[in-house]
Amino acid sequence: MSEAVQSRVAGLLGVGFDTKDGHVRITQADQYRVLMGSGETHEALQTICRRIEESVQAAGRTLSDYSPEEFMELVQELY
Repeated sequence: MSEAVQSRVAGLLGVGFDTKDGHVRITQADQYRVLMGSGETHEALQTICRRIEESVQAAGRTLSDYSPEEFMELVQELY
């Protein structure tokens, strides 16, 4: 017998594409990574990821506890 594999959220990745200053910005946290972007974009992506991470923690869960559908519901509630 084979068990069905369920999709789960492994982590968050935010990538900014608007950098023009040549600065390489990388932020690493337990549940997310933010790469590149202008200072403003990088900060905005960090804020989004932190807010999602805090909501997940407040629910007593980890990202891997969420199916993609559940994760999208969470994000829609936040934004």
